[in-house]
Amino acid sequence: MAEERTYTDSGTGTPIAENEQVKALLALLKENDSPAYADFAKLIESVTGMEDRLSIAVGELAAMREDLQKMQDRSLKASLQKTCKTLEGNIASMQQKLSELKGKIVEGCRHILEDFKERGTIALNGLANFLHLKPALEAVRQGAENHQQVSNRAMERIDAFVSEYHEAGKHLKNMRLALMGKEPVQQAKTGGEIARYVKAPYRASRACMGTIKKNAEKAIAALEGLEQQAQRRPSVLAAMREQAVKAAPIKNQPAPSHDKGSR
Repeated sequence: MAEERTYTDSGTGTPIAENEQVKALLALLKENDSPAYADFAKLIESVTGMEDRLSIAVGELAAMREDLQKMQDRSLKASLQKTCKTLEGNIASMQQKLSELKGKIVEGCRHILEDFKERGTIALNGLANFLHLKPALEAVRQGAENHQQVSNRAMERIDAFVSEYHEAGKHLKNMRLALMGKEPVQQAKTGGEIARYVKAPYRASRACMGTIKKNAEKAIAALEGLEQQAQRRPSVLAAMREQAVKAAPIKNQPAPSHDKGSR
């Protein structure tokens, strides 16, 4: 058994991979050649990917706000500021879900480490039973998917509006050309610079939420791997017990008679 450790860090502001309980449990699993090590490491890696992507998104929105300060068109500026504020709310909501997920991971690690002090390596077999992460992971995955769909719909509306705007402009221009006896324009202008600006926050949010959704799905797959390992262990033990019963000598059976007269 590994030497006893002291575990004190309970905060979720620390990156999950740097949390004291998480590092201690990963070390224990590796030291004891636990089959759960690989899946638990993948779980932590996936949550780290979510943390990193949210951090990037916060930086992207901050940069957009700086660009907005330089914009001269007041109506467009006000619209984009409102959009950025909405998307910041979405990111804050996702950060809250992620914080709750990290809290459950840290608490689960703490329970296992305490159990390890009392029962030794057998405590590491109950990894999936302590974590209870699936509902929290599903909430993150579903939240990311919802935000992604909102961004997609917003960009579709922007494209439709810009297309209608330029189509109307084309008709007005053709009316003027017809009055002047000139050939009409056949194709409307594309979205242009304004559409690119308006769609930029939604595009950034969609990319962020897409990455978070993928990482949540990877984390769920890793958790399912841990659960499958936990389910297989009782089956192995049952098979061993059954084999032991078959191999045991049969007792209290009457010996066969060799007396000819008894036949």
